[in-house]
Amino acid sequence: METTWSRPIPVSRAAWLRIGDGVLDSASSALSTLRQLWSRWQAARRCAAEFRALRELSPNVLRDIGAEPQTIHQAQHWSEQHDVARDAFLRGL
Repeated sequence: METTWSRPIPVSRAAWLRIGDGVLDSASSALSTLRQLWSRWQAARRCAAEFRALRELSPNVLRDIGAEPQTIHQAQHWSEQHDVARDAFLRGL
């Protein structure tokens, strides 16, 4: 009867491969989180720019396009503040 050397059969992958996969998974997760944060930041900036553009329209135009009364009031308030600041600047010249 011939005997053969028994060798253990590897059941799992090598430790360095598992560690490498863990590092790559962590990096991928961090990159995904950064992409989400960047996307949210861009959406917030876009929303702020749209609101700023609306606010700079005259209240009459806002009424014509059917904007909410709160938006019309904010536009009126911004326009008045802008006029006061411009007048103060011109008086200072």
